[in-house]
Amino acid sequence: MGVPPDVVLLRSADAEAPDRYRAACREAGLRAVCKPVLAFAFPQQAQLRTHLESADRHAALLVTSPRAVTALARVFSDHAPLAQRWAGRRAYTVGPKTAERLRSIGLRPRGADTGTAEALAARITNEAPDASLLFLSGNRRRDTLPEALRAAAVPFEEAVVYETHIRADLGLPAPKQEAWLVFFSPSGLDAVRQAADADVQDYRLAAIGPTTAEALEAEGHVVEAVADTPSPNGLVAALRAAAGPPS
Repeated sequence: MGVPPDVVLLRSADAEAPDRYRAACREAGLRAVCKPVLAFAFPQQAQLRTHLESADRHAALLVTSPRAVTALARVFSDHAPLAQRWAGRRAYTVGPKTAERLRSIGLRPRGADTGTAEALAARITNEAPDASLLFLSGNRRRDTLPEALRAAAVPFEEAVVYETHIRADLGLPAPKQEAWLVFFSPSGLDAVRQAADADVQDYRLAAIGPTTAEALEAEGHVVEAVADTPSPNGLVAALRAAAGPPS
């Protein structure tokens, strides 16, 4: 058995190698592993194909999640003529990672620099699309974007194209020395709660931001490190500060 980790990251590893959070921990002298707490399913592929076949009804796609791009890419890979019909079409998104994935399947992303749902809604409203948007969402999506579009009278049609579930098979490495358990969302707590072999008390707890920290504390847990910014460097800085000066 290998050396146990110093940091357990309750998140999926980046698709691109190396994972940014593991790399930042490694640079700080910490061994880190990723343990995903969410599982994804794509049960609506036939319905998505039906929506996409009505391409002429829509001014653009609205895709704010990499998982929605995965669902889209699966349909395109199985139906090349449909992919060709959408090639070069606009696809609104909110960040660079999703934008890059959209570009890789032949779409023309816009809004990658907006960063928030509110800013993306403002961009779409300013551009005043001349037909409805096809909004590809997940079953746990937030209401911010659709509510902003409705308030601005921007028409859209929503298709739920993937489902997010809490993993019931989370396996945490048993720490043989002091180790951190890092939560990236309240969903992490749900997964740990369902795991038969996971005991939060075995770890020092950290959170990627104040909202997640508050959720943990509401359950009676002590959070010793909270990242000032939700980033690899922000997390490492919080862990270093909580560890104190080297002895």
